[in-house]
Amino acid sequence: MALPEATLERGPAPGIAAAPAPGPALEVRSLSVSFGGLHAVDQLSFTVAPGIIKGIIGPNGAGKTTLFNAIAGVTAPTLGSVRLDGRDITALRPHQRAALGLSRTFQNLQLFPAMSVLENVMVGAHPRLAGGWWSGLFGGALAEERSAEAEAWRLLALLGLEARAGTLAADLGFADAKLLEIARAMASKPRLLLLDEPIAGVPLAEQNRILEVIRAVNAEGVTVVLVEHNMRVVMSACDEILVVNHGKRLAEGRPAEVSRNPEVIRAYLGGEAAHASA
Repeated sequence: MALPEATLERGPAPGIAAAPAPGPALEVRSLSVSFGGLHAVDQLSFTVAPGIIKGIIGPNGAGKTTLFNAIAGVTAPTLGSVRLDGRDITALRPHQRAALGLSRTFQNLQLFPAMSVLENVMVGAHPRLAGGWWSGLFGGALAEERSAEAEAWRLLALLGLEARAGTLAADLGFADAKLLEIARAMASKPRLLLLDEPIAGVPLAEQNRILEVIRAVNAEGVTVVLVEHNMRVVMSACDEILVVNHGKRLAEGRPAEVSRNPEVIRAYLGGEAAHASA
């Protein structure tokens, strides 16, 4: 027995020479997050190259969401550091990281239910507005407000939500709500986007919509890091995969390599499955 393998190996287009690799978009160095005696993330180090989609997978309780929270600044690490485009952001607050180009979505939807779809996306632009979103609402920074609205419309079209612009967020179906979270995160014009379980709970018939949106976002030059349990999505969408277990790095590599790794199979499926795959 083995994990699903990648259906598509991503890479440079035929005939196009690969550009020299710049420094990492994200670098996590010896990161640890402890809650009392529990080491949710334990001396974890990895990098994310610019322009790729990197998946982070692992069993329930492996420390994936805690890792995301530490990268985004929601949870302070016990040890270690986080660097964005070579800059140490370990001590920065979430809004400061957002202003530098880091944005995220949440496993549990964090929308404004009484606001329209368009308004929800425009709120996401506020980290990059010099005058602030609320000053725009009350008559200041009108040019920025118009720019934010134009960008919101562009993102809704990109994500297939343009027709729902006037709909209250509370009235959206679950797949559309997930897409709205991505659109709002994109409104801050991030260079690095963290997606926390973007497919979780989405009906099978709608999953490919979100998968295509993730690819479209990445095609705009945004580096994407996603945590996801849907292995079909992870294996087909990601250039690289990091596997964590008990807060530590278990394996890392291209999808085809990771899917055949006996330690990864054992972590997901148990010892008997790993033995059967040998």
